[in-house]
Amino acid sequence: MTTPFTLDMHAATSCPVMTQNQFNASLPAPRNPSRLTQEQTQRAQNHRTAVFDSLIAFHGTTVRDLRGLVDQEVRVAATLQAMADGVPIILDAELPPDYVYHRHGVADVLLRSKDGPNYHPGLIRDYSLLAPSTEGEPTQLTGCLSQPFLHQAKKSHYRYRMPTQTADLLQLAHLWSLLAATDYVDDEVWGANIELDGDHDCCGSAVVWTNLKDKQLRAYSHTLEHQWKKFSPLNRYQHEHRFRVRVASHALEHVETGEPLVAAPVRIPQCNNCVWWPVCRSSLVDDISMKIERSPLDPREIMSLRRLGVTTIDDLAEVDVDLLLEEYLPLVGHRNGADERLRLAAHRGRLLVKGMALERLTTGQIALPSAPVEIDVDIETSASNHAYLWGFLVHDRRNDESEPFYHPVARWVEMTQKHEMRLAEEAARWLRNYINSLGDVPVLIWHYSNYEITSIRRFARLQNTEKPTALNWLSRRIPDYFVDLLPVVRENFFGVDGLGLKVVASEGAGFRWRDPDPSGLASQAWSHDAIHAPSPEQRQGAKIRILEYNEDDVRATAALRHWLRSLA
Repeated sequence: MTTPFTLDMHAATSCPVMTQNQFNASLPAPRNPSRLTQEQTQRAQNHRTAVFDSLIAFHGTTVRDLRGLVDQEVRVAATLQAMADGVPIILDAELPPDYVYHRHGVADVLLRSKDGPNYHPGLIRDYSLLAPSTEGEPTQLTGCLSQPFLHQAKKSHYRYRMPTQTADLLQLAHLWSLLAATDYVDDEVWGANIELDGDHDCCGSAVVWTNLKDKQLRAYSHTLEHQWKKFSPLNRYQHEHRFRVRVASHALEHVETGEPLVAAPVRIPQCNNCVWWPVCRSSLVDDISMKIERSPLDPREIMSLRRLGVTTIDDLAEVDVDLLLEEYLPLVGHRNGADERLRLAAHRGRLLVKGMALERLTTGQIALPSAPVEIDVDIETSASNHAYLWGFLVHDRRNDESEPFYHPVARWVEMTQKHEMRLAEEAARWLRNYINSLGDVPVLIWHYSNYEITSIRRFARLQNTEKPTALNWLSRRIPDYFVDLLPVVRENFFGVDGLGLKVVASEGAGFRWRDPDPSGLASQAWSHDAIHAPSPEQRQGAKIRILEYNEDDVRATAALRHWLRSLA
């Protein structure tokens, strides 16, 4: 007989393997959550506390706060008592566990219906839920913390942000299902998500109401004739929850009976912050989902390949894709361009097996323009997407013995648009003055991807002035001076891990960055330290690290160009 168990509201929206590992007694306890997870948890808790405090401030004694109750049984009893008393707003409400359907859960908020004695569940989110909608009549029901109840909500010109919608609504459906097992569920199947302060008509957090029986979530099913169909959050939740229950049941029986486990792990981006990742990683050493990181196949595609006997990177490298597609395509109807995605993955697989990171697609010499003076440019941006550093590498090729020199233009402050506009003008002025100092000597300015061009044009446009600024001068002369090296690389090469500058300059030109962890994302953390680190030595160290990284970026572009010219 299976041990009684319950699942929380996150199970139906998270990886089934997490549930399986949780109930598999043969596995060791997971490692501690990552720092990122801890930080996210703290941020969510801070927002939750702020919303609770606002509700109490607005509604006073009509709120019953159960946060101080630690014991589960005591809090369940207090929740039931509060509902029996008809309390309008109940905070941190633990609903009675449902062992028949394997559910337990805590509602951040229970909101009483207008006519009582029933309740609607509410959850607090630490992100924005709504986006403006300019199409049609207002539809989304929203309220404010001062008027949070369903009967007070009004239709608004906003819509749910799709990336978070499914998980948000399925978790509400879980809580509504728990309420349905009590005497206090409302016949109208509504739930509310309370968002972080957003750009909407409310002052502060919006209460976003959704009918959980409305068919609004699009999902794929290979068992249906019309495979894409809309489901209600309640129906979709029931499907996902039933599968997790099956997964947990088999995991509980696995140790004693040897029954095979139901869910097989597939690497997805969320794995990096999952407490169970070390367990899953050990079984995925040669798996396709581990090996192909650029344009990876999704879990359904991976599972479909496994079903057809293609499980490892060696299998993928050896398979006849044309023959495989006949059986494969009917299994992955959810994906547009599934055939090309598979061909691309197989191409990467063949190179990986050969130990190649970069493949030449063409033969012969690669034609590149040249000039007596060549300048490489690269812009660094902060985590808030403000440009704080323009780096230039100048190579005067008229003298074979001259060494390229690096010139940075930077601001070491918390950047705003005003700051970055001034910095951009300063950088453009330096570049204009240098080019003008050359007289009639031809110049080419090299960059990798169009970010620098886009930035120059954007800054020139934002200046909104008729004055002859350096940015306006530079923007008008983009066709004369600037050359993007990335399209040349794309035309001639295929990269297992894509064609980013780090990949191509390292694998092709043999260039090496001085920093052991060179990446744009890492440099954003360094830029924060350059301004906010506690000691002057730490701030100076971060500045030096950023400048060396930026200099290496422009030197990598120059090295890549030199290598391309050397190819026969």
